[in-house]
Amino acid sequence: MSTLHPDAPLVRLPNEADAGLRSRGYRAARQGELVRLSPGTFVSASEWSALDADQRYRTLVVAASERLHADDVLSHWSAAALWKLPTIGAWPSTVHVTAPAAAARRSTTVLTRHRRELVDAPVKIGGVPATSLAETVLDIARVAPFPTALAMGDAALRRVDHPLRSARGEGVTLRELERVLESADVRRGRARVRRVLASIDPRADRPGESLSRATMIALGVPLPELQHCIVSASGKVYYLDFYWPAQDIGADFDGRIKYLDPTYRGGRTADQVVYDEKVREDEVRLEVSGYGRWDWTVAGSAHLMADRLRRIGLRL
Repeated sequence: MSTLHPDAPLVRLPNEADAGLRSRGYRAARQGELVRLSPGTFVSASEWSALDADQRYRTLVVAASERLHADDVLSHWSAAALWKLPTIGAWPSTVHVTAPAAAARRSTTVLTRHRRELVDAPVKIGGVPATSLAETVLDIARVAPFPTALAMGDAALRRVDHPLRSARGEGVTLRELERVLESADVRRGRARVRRVLASIDPRADRPGESLSRATMIALGVPLPELQHCIVSASGKVYYLDFYWPAQDIGADFDGRIKYLDPTYRGGRTADQVVYDEKVREDEVRLEVSGYGRWDWTVAGSAHLMADRLRRIGLRL
């Protein structure tokens, strides 16, 4: 039924005509050689262990998509995974779907069901129906922790100017989100959605920046400008993730991905990236009154974030 392509080959034992192969498959599952994703659907344990968290959840969504009813639509985290929106923290252990308000079907061990009428028509991603990008962002804003909702909302807005080829290349505007929110017959979580819409920003480049901003919002500190451009004495142009113009303070989120992921290294070795970052930092420090950087640990901790901001000279 599904034309979605999982990140690891699925093993569907009920579809195996050979009883002997079927029996050996279930024995392999009992021995831990196969990982169960949904009733009758497995993936090789070795293949599973090679996947990252995003790939594992997308594979689970693909496996469960064959169990959808005709009017089920993938939604919430599951639609977000297909739209390739970033999450903060772990993906859920179940697949989320939305059915019409009158549907009487209940959640199962695999499917978490929601019931409401959609504003936008479902879209097909890999042949499987999912909520539109706008509906997905709003669903997440209603139920997810604020940092996750902020990260997904930031990413969705950013795609208007920086589309992802692997995620249909579609973004969403704040006006579209407002339109869907006003048309939705959903009152629960409306204040949470309003808070997210008031905070999302298309200039946020990575989820670590979104998490940092969520922590700043929780602290009530002055919010910075994002992706502030400075020109160094050497003539090089740099963009700071965060900048407080009133105090001339700048900062960057410094995740490990820029050193380890070839996509971000641009053909450079990890050592070259480290050296280039050191040169960048030296030049940036000459252009601002204070500068600092932090990682995921600081980004998600109110105590550590407050301490770091004070240390770089920010008056809170």
